[in-house]
Amino acid sequence: MFSVLRRTSTKVFFDDVELHDSVELESFIPWYLCQVAEYDEINQCYVSTMQLVSSIDSLISICQYYEVEHIYLVSPAYLNKSDGWRIDLLRAIHTCDIAENEIESTLMKFVLKNGQGLVYGHNQDLIGCDKAPFDLLIDFDQIKK
Repeated sequence: MFSVLRRTSTKVFFDDVELHDSVELESFIPWYLCQVAEYDEINQCYVSTMQLVSSIDSLISICQYYEVEHIYLVSPAYLNKSDGWRIDLLRAIHTCDIAENEIESTLMKFVLKNGQGLVYGHNQDLIGCDKAPFDLLIDFDQIKK
């Protein structure tokens, strides 16, 4: 979710859209940056826009309703095992439902274009668990129009 800072003024407001100079993001979850092509009726051409989303459901919805050009994973340092945030092209997302010691959790494996896999889950204690196989949730190369 996004939080708009109180001291941030609204730059533009039209229809149901407000544009702001800055927003505050949750810093402990991965984000998805989607580059989509939208048809501009006035100029009769396609225009690329970027949409930043925080949930898998929103990401899947964007993939169903827009012409997706690229999807990037915006990952915090603990997830990408580096010194800071990173933005990488995303190829696929796999999921795995797992239960250990009566704790149920869904793990997600992000497969990047470079082949690297990053595993994310709300219960960090289960990340290293290999007891259940991952199932393909979405393959972004398959959904490109």
